[in-house]
Amino acid sequence: MAFRLWLTSVAHSLELSGEVQHWEDGRCEVVVQGERSLVKQFIVACKRGPSGATVQSIEVTEEKVDPACIGFHVQR
Repeated sequence: MAFRLWLTSVAHSLELSGEVQHWEDGRCEVVVQGERSLVKQFIVACKRGPSGATVQSIEVTEEKVDPACIGFHVQR
């Protein structure tokens, strides 16, 4: 849960929209949208992760922007 909350904090600080979901196998899936340079900053932050976290890998894909996506939240 701490990693998802950290991701939410980073997304809010960069004014990005999207969501994060945690899978049973330990992976997190994040969908984020916003200004390209800010999304790149988010990706860099994700690669580092918060203090104490171990990020094994990141996969990035581009998708169409969803204008209905407002804010950033954790999927349960």
